[in-house]
Amino acid sequence: MRDWRQIVRARLAQGEFEGAIEIEIAEELAYHLERRYAELLGTGLSESAARAAAIAELDGREWIETVRRMRRARPPAVVLGSSSGKGQLMAGWLHDVKIAWRSIRMKPGFSVMVIGMLALGVAGNAAIFSVFNGLFLKPFPFDHPERLIDVDETAPQWNLKYVGVSNYDQDLWRNGNQTFESMAFFTGAGGNLTGDGAVQRVRGARVTWNLLDVLHLKPAVGRNFSPEEDKPKGPKVIMLSHTLWRQAFRGDPAIIGKVLKISEQPYTVIGVLPAEAVLPDQVDVWLPLQPDPAQSTGWYLSGIGRLKPGVTVDRARADLRWLHAAVTVAKDSNVSHADVTSPILGPLRDRYLGPMRDISNVLLIAVGAVLLIACVNVAALMMVRGSSRAREIAIRSAIGASRGRIVAQLLTESLMLAVCAGIAGVLLGMGLLKAMIPLMPPQIPRWVSFQFDARFALFCIAITGAAAMIFAVLPAIQSSGVPARAALQESGTRSTLSRGRLFTLRSLVVGEVALALALLVGAGLVLEGFRKVSQVDPGFRPEGVMTFGVGLPGVKYNKPEQVVSFYDRLTAELRAIPGVKSAAVTSAPPLGGHSGNFFVAEGSRELGPNEKNPVVLQVLITPGYLETIGIATLAGRDFTPADGGKPDNRVVIINQSFLKQYWPDLKSPGDAVGRRIRYSGKDVRWMPIVAVVRDEKHYGLDEDMKPAVYVPFPDIPRTSMTAVIRGSVDPETLTAPAREAMRRIDADLPMYEVRLLSQRVKESLWARRGATWLFGAFSIVALVLAGAGIYGVVSYAVTQRTHEIGIRMALGARPERVLGEVLRGGMAMVGVGVLLGVGTAVATAQLLGTLLFGMSGKEPWIYAAVAAGVLVVGLAANLVPARRAASVDPMRALRSE
Repeated sequence: MRDWRQIVRARLAQGEFEGAIEIEIAEELAYHLERRYAELLGTGLSESAARAAAIAELDGREWIETVRRMRRARPPAVVLGSSSGKGQLMAGWLHDVKIAWRSIRMKPGFSVMVIGMLALGVAGNAAIFSVFNGLFLKPFPFDHPERLIDVDETAPQWNLKYVGVSNYDQDLWRNGNQTFESMAFFTGAGGNLTGDGAVQRVRGARVTWNLLDVLHLKPAVGRNFSPEEDKPKGPKVIMLSHTLWRQAFRGDPAIIGKVLKISEQPYTVIGVLPAEAVLPDQVDVWLPLQPDPAQSTGWYLSGIGRLKPGVTVDRARADLRWLHAAVTVAKDSNVSHADVTSPILGPLRDRYLGPMRDISNVLLIAVGAVLLIACVNVAALMMVRGSSRAREIAIRSAIGASRGRIVAQLLTESLMLAVCAGIAGVLLGMGLLKAMIPLMPPQIPRWVSFQFDARFALFCIAITGAAAMIFAVLPAIQSSGVPARAALQESGTRSTLSRGRLFTLRSLVVGEVALALALLVGAGLVLEGFRKVSQVDPGFRPEGVMTFGVGLPGVKYNKPEQVVSFYDRLTAELRAIPGVKSAAVTSAPPLGGHSGNFFVAEGSRELGPNEKNPVVLQVLITPGYLETIGIATLAGRDFTPADGGKPDNRVVIINQSFLKQYWPDLKSPGDAVGRRIRYSGKDVRWMPIVAVVRDEKHYGLDEDMKPAVYVPFPDIPRTSMTAVIRGSVDPETLTAPAREAMRRIDADLPMYEVRLLSQRVKESLWARRGATWLFGAFSIVALVLAGAGIYGVVSYAVTQRTHEIGIRMALGARPERVLGEVLRGGMAMVGVGVLLGVGTAVATAQLLGTLLFGMSGKEPWIYAAVAAGVLVVGLAANLVPARRAASVDPMRALRSE
């Protein structure tokens, strides 16, 4: 009945309660009267008689004692409209929600502060988890993706984790294994697609005929490859990716059976791949691999295997290793190196995204710590507020509310705050994620997406609920244990914390200071690691350099001299462009891939008993490449047009790492000029060294350089090369003139992968840069939250001591002394937190992994700088309430009591 509240408030008026407490007590008592009224109705009384009896019980004695007796003595209540405890539970919960919502609205400043703190933690977790989910948790769009694994070969003696799989080994493993349901292999195969419009470069893959079967996929249109089409010299057929089919051919099903030209060679379209065919990554067409097991082509294949049900990766690895080791190879054969290479198996994601896992884990830990700090901070605020509500809670207890009911009410209030914070945090996290996605490099696999899904929603619900429990349980339990008699005897509404609760409150602040400092130290270490990587000399000069790819069709350029002639003319045309200082072509620009070989050096040091000849990076270049790319020559000369192309004028250039590997005792690079090297194997012709150049960071600024040999392009002419232009003007303005130069030579050849070399360098550090920025941002948020916690606790302590401070100052205490005492008390918490934080940071620094870039994680200056910064923030947070305490007016403080 709606008039219960008015009846109760009329009887509460004599108690002189404050408005907020009176409203909440009226709600609570009205709820109990409603339940009593329902009980009386259940005994058979009429509505008017039951109402009069309930009011009589309230008026017949002191209302506190009446309700307390009713609460203890009555049987389980029956709620109108319900004959079971389920309705009672729902009514009680709705009542708690109503009271909680009123409490939140009556303290808007406090509520906004709690919601804001918690929302920051939820937002960071939501955004970073979305990235982690997209990279590592979202399943592949295949049937039973957990049974798909990456298959490759490793060669530790060559210092290579992955070397690829040879033709011989792929045939052996596919046909001889006992643990795989199926196994397929592929390699890259780009080309120029000739159609109705302009010629365009397409990314392709040569695949074994059963790759779709391994993925458990079917063609969207047409059919799959057949085993006969995958044999050497088989028919030229092609399958289009779903994206290319839609974009270039408008999704026309009639494309099946048509003939397309890839690099001037005709291919018959037999099918369209489904949209789920995201492996191999970022390809437009599939061609049959057509491998010849008897042909030695080196290690160049990537593999995907589908395990049989119930088979583990360890068992499959043992199966392939036994098969691999059991092969007997002829002494002079280079088909397989069973004594050097061995199978290596692992999850597909680790192969493509392995380097990102450490960074993602570190960021998850960071945002988790931020959320924990926010929870600790809110817990402290709730505890302080619970202290100020001691009288209200005591009255609730006096009118019959059990401790469990009070805890449930406070938890409901906290849960509603958490729900509001969760909604705000998710919205903020979505905005943060949208800001992060454009910063992702194009190298991110196409199958990675960062869309919000059910897993993301469940995660947000989970962290919000966990946060609610973390910051609500302890304050609720402590607040519900307030002694009713002592609280009711307090004057006004002011209340104090017991020593035990004050210790708990200070411990929470110490904990968040320690966490914030540990995060800041981690951010400092990550920032220093990124600074060191950024300052690494790459060994080349990327500024002002543009690169683009060129692929010659083998049908049209089927002779080595034609290929050499084309690139000679291309470099001449590029050098003639106004604003171009130099131009050249190469098979592998910096940060642009790897092609390895084995060499024997004349007069080199003897290898150890377990030491193998290392794989050497082999780079094909034209004259002027070293100058164009900015690699310094330490001794000797550059290539000339007369070098290479004939057996009697074969020469090479080596880098510093090659010199150190083979002739570590040479005193200067010039001593290596004139020495000779040759390929390991049947080619025993020696090649003189004409120069030694500086190492370039070919594999990344944070990766070690391998020995490298630069070979004149005419020695091994390749159809696909990369052109390099150094300009005296903005290199981006040279794109159109370079395309026109290509058109003058061959109008059917497209430029592709047009990029600035400086952009390549920047993209190579995107993961470190992003991790550093995010780690730093989260750490600053943690520090701000910790500062807010310190300020809140010290301010509360000052408020509680206002009467005491007023008496002391009335007796002659100087403001400076009061200021010093408050500062000492507050800074003691900060100091303990700093000590604990330093210890935590030292213990956990190694979790940062490769982000440390070779640092020990114990750089004293970083720890000292962060500790000093935290102390300054702590001092600032303490100073405001300390100055307020020192400026207390004694007479006003005494009158307030």
